[in-house]
Amino acid sequence: MREFRYSALTASGTTITGMRRAVSADQLAGVLLEQGLVLLTSRSTLGSLGGAWSPVRRAARRHLRSFTQHMATSLSAGVPAVTALRDYEQQCDGAFADLMADLRAAVTSGSQLDEALARHPHVFSPVYLALVSAGQSSGGLDGAFNQLTAYLEWQEDLRGQTTQALIYPAMLMVGVLGLFLLMVLFVMPRFEGLFRNSGMELPAVTRAMLGLGSFCGHWWWALITGAVALAAVIRLATSTRRGAYLRDRLLLRLPVVGTFVGKLALSRFAKTFAIIFASGVDLLRLLDLLRGVVGNRVMAAQLRMIRAQVASGLSLTEAFSGADTFPPLVQRMIAVGERTGSLDKSLLTVSAHLDKELPRDLKKAFTVFEGLVLVLLGAMVCLAALSLLMPIMSIRATLH
Repeated sequence: MREFRYSALTASGTTITGMRRAVSADQLAGVLLEQGLVLLTSRSTLGSLGGAWSPVRRAARRHLRSFTQHMATSLSAGVPAVTALRDYEQQCDGAFADLMADLRAAVTSGSQLDEALARHPHVFSPVYLALVSAGQSSGGLDGAFNQLTAYLEWQEDLRGQTTQALIYPAMLMVGVLGLFLLMVLFVMPRFEGLFRNSGMELPAVTRAMLGLGSFCGHWWWALITGAVALAAVIRLATSTRRGAYLRDRLLLRLPVVGTFVGKLALSRFAKTFAIIFASGVDLLRLLDLLRGVVGNRVMAAQLRMIRAQVASGLSLTEAFSGADTFPPLVQRMIAVGERTGSLDKSLLTVSAHLDKELPRDLKKAFTVFEGLVLVLLGAMVCLAALSLLMPIMSIRATLH
């Protein structure tokens, strides 16, 4: 059930407005008609839930792969799409159940499944919609959902590997940075009086650390505000087309990390290209979809140029030959696939090759990152420890 804001005409000719829960706009119209009201306009609150933190979008992250697997299994067994949607609606709850109810109502009222899914672009990506539409046109809807299930599983595995690799360096950074702040803000100030009363000249490193602790203690609010403001400025800058392009170009040029970022984008490109091409989607439409999948603006810009060249009559091999973000291996496999008529198989081979290399590159990238973090933060902690121990040792030597 969803919440609808509606306006309706009464028997006396006056217009009223209100809120009511219903499965769909058609059901709402029927309920109001039974009460002697004629529905004029209706707007579902579900339609405004396209934000990153909306209930439907959060539910979609949990349910999308399961829903896709359910549809693949049901359709392969000959179960009608409406029945499959109703079955899944009964086994989930909350916002995704409302979404299933809306899809079922749309299909029941005569819409095609891809049309019903397209009403919720915040849940179903263009690639998802393209595969369902192609499967529906060819009569292989069950195969399309099977392909989507494998594709979503691949995406989740890739995301899981990246997240798992990030956990240890992040915990290490937080732990060592926390230890440094503990020494500077709480431990060293306790010894400041002892150092001052000793009458000895403090080492430069100790004076610097005491000054840093005093500054952070008095101006902590300004530091937090500045950090938040800096993060907001960076986010705002990279949210623009130009800023995002520069960020992605910088990432590609970074040593070690750039190799991983590039291969990750290429793996997305090859896997998505192979799956969508095999489903029979038009080549120009496919190139448009790939721009939103690769996750890198530099590669997306080159795909835009490749699409224009293909539209003007060039072959894929010719169009990709001048794209430097696509390495010789990818260009060669595209040429072989185009020549032999097995482009999807060639790119699946590329994707499988990259999928084997990605874990190694990911481990290498985060090993380098972990080493840099250890050296940097270890130096900070050693500096704080020296600034504390040096005057203590001097005082002890004086007393003896």
